[in-house]
Amino acid sequence: MSAPKERIATSGSQSEASKIASFMGLPRSREIDDLALVEIVRRGFPANTAKTVVQRVDPDGRFLLATDIIPKSTLHRRLKNQKPLTKDESEKIFALSKVFAEVLRIYHGDKDLAARFLIFPHPMLNNRPPIDLAKESIAGADLILKVLAQADAGVAA
Repeated sequence: MSAPKERIATSGSQSEASKIASFMGLPRSREIDDLALVEIVRRGFPANTAKTVVQRVDPDGRFLLATDIIPKSTLHRRLKNQKPLTKDESEKIFALSKVFAEVLRIYHGDKDLAARFLIFPHPMLNNRPPIDLAKESIAGADLILKVLAQADAGVAA
């Protein structure tokens, strides 16, 4: 008998802001509302947030590393000195987190199916893998969220 697939809880009575904060591993995530999350992004996420987000989606590092999001030397320096990420880096992590959390929600927390969606070329994206677009820019992450919303509504798959 095979081991059960690992799943991530993606539902509950939390606000959307607190759900995404929890996904990112932010302290006191249940207390975070939309305005608090905006302020946290402005001040900068803790540097370990990049690693936490990657672990949530790809714990084995098969297709995503924290250094794909934040340059290796920058991430190492911020972790070593316990300095927060910049606003721009935090916005990028936030955009990716929204994509990852939504993919996991749509696939009911099944990491294998979520990974499959993220890494395989998608016809609605000119056969580019969604993960590539999501990593490249916030606009790319927004496009992936749009594709996911259409799929969730039954418009596209």
